[in-house]
Amino acid sequence: MKEILLFEIKENIRSRWIFIYSGLLAIVMLVLSFFGDQNGIRLLVSIMNLTLIVIPLYSITFSGMTFLESMPFSEVLLSKSVSRKSLFFGKFLGITTSLSIGLVFGLGVPGFFLFLNDPKYLFLFFELLIFGIFLTNIFVALSFLIASFLRRGEIVLTISLLAWLYFFIFFDAIVFMLSLYLGDYPIEIPSLIIILLNPIDLVRIFILLQTSSAALLGFSGALLLKNVGMLGVFLIAFVFLSLWVSIPLFVSYKRFLKRNF
Repeated sequence: MKEILLFEIKENIRSRWIFIYSGLLAIVMLVLSFFGDQNGIRLLVSIMNLTLIVIPLYSITFSGMTFLESMPFSEVLLSKSVSRKSLFFGKFLGITTSLSIGLVFGLGVPGFFLFLNDPKYLFLFFELLIFGIFLTNIFVALSFLIASFLRRGEIVLTISLLAWLYFFIFFDAIVFMLSLYLGDYPIEIPSLIIILLNPIDLVRIFILLQTSSAALLGFSGALLLKNVGMLGVFLIAFVFLSLWVSIPLFVSYKRFLKRNF
């Protein structure tokens, strides 16, 4: 597994897509710092919004296509007595590590110098960076799940984009519609359960709860804070983000074991 992990990292770096990913993050960070609002909290929220858009989108599309394109070479490795378990998890760890490295250099290094003089916002920024790595793992796992059931690249890319649109755009609209049309019924608990179905929303809520930007929480965040509190939000975020990684990865691994090459 170690050899496959290192090979994946080298291949991803050689393809230059990781450099493009890191460079785009760094450029947008510089634009936000020089031309955006210099207020610490507003700048942090702007960076958070950038992170929650770019990381899931790039992770789910890049890793899904990489997984499919590597299948012919995977057949060769499997014929050389490499186990499917080592191949699968080596590829997963290699892709997530490569994307995490790009994230740290593209977002983490500029952000460190940007918030260096403000320890409070620097701590929140590091939290955001850690959750960004968490989201990377989640959406790579989701892309593996999609690619394990489909074999055509254009279909994988389409489903990946639709999944990203659901998590980023359609989810809050669904929660709002439920609250609007079922407002006369006790929907607090069902709404909390629905919130857990979106890792992006969990990260956004957890970060914003530690700032003064409560107005940006939206309906789902306000509901979650009212019912479980700050510590509860942290525990829920950690547990369910872990589940968002492990469950898709487990299902895609079982599917990969049965894949007919």
